[in-house]
Amino acid sequence: MEDDREYESSVLVEGEGADIIPEVASSYRPVKGMMLSSIDQAFDFYCEYAKKAGFWARKGESYVHGGVLKTKYFTCCKEGYKPSKRCDSKCDCNESSKPYYKRRKRPTIRCGCRAHIQLKSVDGGFFEVDGFVEGHNHRMIADSDMQFVRSARKLTYVQEEAIYELSNMNLGPVKAFNLMRTQYGGFEKVGAPKDDCKNFRQGLNCYIGEYDAEMIVQRLCAKKTFSSNYFFEYDVNDDLELIRMFWADETSKSNYLAFGDIISFDATFKTNKYKMVFVSFTAIDNHCHSVTVCAGLLASETIESYTWLLQMLLKSFGQAPKVVVTDQDPAIKQAIAAVFPNTWHMLCMWHIMKKVADKVGPDLYNNEDFKSRLCNTVWTDSISPLEFEEKWQAIMVEFELNKNKWLTDMYEIRFDWIPAFYRDELLSGLMRTTSRSESENHFFGKATNSQLTLVEFFNHFDFCMEIQRYNGRRCDHDSKYTYPQLETRSYLEREAVRIYIRAIFNDLQDEMNEIVSGVSQFSSCEEEGGFLRCKIMDFNAYVPGFLEVVFKKDCEFGEESIATCSCKRFEQYGLLCRHIFYVMNMYQLKKFPKRYINDRWRKETAVNIRTVPMSEFGND
Repeated sequence: MEDDREYESSVLVEGEGADIIPEVASSYRPVKGMMLSSIDQAFDFYCEYAKKAGFWARKGESYVHGGVLKTKYFTCCKEGYKPSKRCDSKCDCNESSKPYYKRRKRPTIRCGCRAHIQLKSVDGGFFEVDGFVEGHNHRMIADSDMQFVRSARKLTYVQEEAIYELSNMNLGPVKAFNLMRTQYGGFEKVGAPKDDCKNFRQGLNCYIGEYDAEMIVQRLCAKKTFSSNYFFEYDVNDDLELIRMFWADETSKSNYLAFGDIISFDATFKTNKYKMVFVSFTAIDNHCHSVTVCAGLLASETIESYTWLLQMLLKSFGQAPKVVVTDQDPAIKQAIAAVFPNTWHMLCMWHIMKKVADKVGPDLYNNEDFKSRLCNTVWTDSISPLEFEEKWQAIMVEFELNKNKWLTDMYEIRFDWIPAFYRDELLSGLMRTTSRSESENHFFGKATNSQLTLVEFFNHFDFCMEIQRYNGRRCDHDSKYTYPQLETRSYLEREAVRIYIRAIFNDLQDEMNEIVSGVSQFSSCEEEGGFLRCKIMDFNAYVPGFLEVVFKKDCEFGEESIATCSCKRFEQYGLLCRHIFYVMNMYQLKKFPKRYINDRWRKETAVNIRTVPMSEFGND
């Protein structure tokens, strides 16, 4: 009870009683007659004094005559009183007629403090301290509590830059504040609360404001000016609103020339506040990793928009891809047919197969026998078209799915998405199992959100590209300067180490190990027209029975050895299979035939150079 009385007493006497004069060193105290060079210097000086005294200052009234500032007051933050919002008897407004809104109960710091400093102009330049009242009618703030004072809160340039850079990693201002708090060793060491971090981010967005699109267009145009190989185009509607964008830098062009024979693209939402659709075009590099070759933003997913986007791709790179993999969007289908008439449009298996559960019902989908047989029929590229037809029809009959319209429709377009029908296409196996576009959407989605401005979105996009290309350079380094352990000790394995990138060598080494472990067994070999037809039993092959390798070691006119296998691995991936390696070892070949070394997988195929950040082409 005694503590309560003391607290009530302190509240009651706040603003009353004798003045309190803070104890401050004379070097920080204003003195009448002191000369200051400017108003800003004077305010900074008084703020420093206030901090030492235990209060914070604010700017007061000004008196101007003839357009010249004559007198200026700086006061204690507790000067004056909080104005009342209640209507008095003289007010003409009808308070009862207004709707009732519950107001937040905000405390006030005003208690009529008279402490202030008065400045007068001298010769229109310098300012002289003409008056100084140092007595306060309230308690001073303790040193340990000064961290909560508004004037003592300030983000440094380093902290503001940290908030901005962390935002490129999709970390908001609150997370940035918590990271700084941990790094500096406490709340009080940061120098500002999390609200100031949020206000800083909000201030950046307000600065961008309605000029967001204009700023990013100017930014990319500047980059196009400074880099001759940078490609950027945009389009606006009749109201001069940005509706389409397409861009590709120098590294993207190099990646497209090296790996752009097969690309996939898909649209993703929630990457910016304007609901513009982000479209990334994805290829597969020499490390079997996804690589972005170009990108675009569309205001709407129409045939016209996708047609424009593909036209820009063709204009940028000068050649159409061999294969394009997308989902079943009809607008995309028509746009590809119009712009890339000679390109094979394949449908992504992942997008189709993820719909099976909804189309056949949960009971059948949870049937393990059904799922196993369907996946082994659809996902594999080890069966022929005839075998696929037989397996598919057996599943439809056994599980009574002949009248399922969706499955019937998918069967009608089987040539566009079933691997069995394109197992002879070179490199088409790269796109057979997973959605590269979906993985890229997930990759970009981790660094973007639905509240980003266009300026922020492009900062995040550049950040993602830096990560992607850094990983590519690291893989290039590992392949060039580190050496895997040889396991089979064969001449072909040593040759593979010298030629192939690390990820591809590991794959070839696994194929060679299958020979050593005795998985592949030689059955018979017959000569026919100068070629050897070898029958090989592979116990780990998807299809039981014998595989046939056609081989010719000594060719006329100095030509290299020729080898093909019925498993079609080289036709799909550009890599030799274990069955061909088995025959090559049998005939003691010491070098790879050059015709079977795909340039895509060589160590020299490295284009993951550094991306030049947009900040190097001027600030917004």
